[in-house]
Amino acid sequence: MKYKSRKDWWLSVIVWGAMVFSLGIGSYSLIEKTTTVMESIIILSLSIILPIFILWMWLTTYYVITENKLIIRFGPFKKHIELDTIKSVKKTMNPLSSPALSLRRLEIVYHQYNSILISPLDREEFIEILSKRCPHIKIIT
Repeated sequence: MKYKSRKDWWLSVIVWGAMVFSLGIGSYSLIEKTTTVMESIIILSLSIILPIFILWMWLTTYYVITENKLIIRFGPFKKHIELDTIKSVKKTMNPLSSPALSLRRLEIVYHQYNSILISPLDREEFIEILSKRCPHIKIIT
């Protein structure tokens, strides 16, 4: 089952603002300043590649629960977690960097000490499906 990531409105403002700023500052640098060909190529590349990379992560963040794996997709990054290695799940507002586009997150602890933060659109349904697929996990409230 596939779950989209929840997206906070304030993070949307930051992400879209960063993309517009990157395009704007790149355009301004090329128009207003005398640059060499190499500098122009670097400025143009960064002001186009950075927003595309951010947009890629923004549009392709999702989580899939299969029969035996949790697959986390975040732009070009993909992580597979075996369901039988998951120890616990708990709701959190932890702001650490993670493949989550919202602060309404779930912390998933797997293997011995590994953990990852995700933000499925419907946390309750996600936890319910995960607990059905992994009856051994501990749900921390």
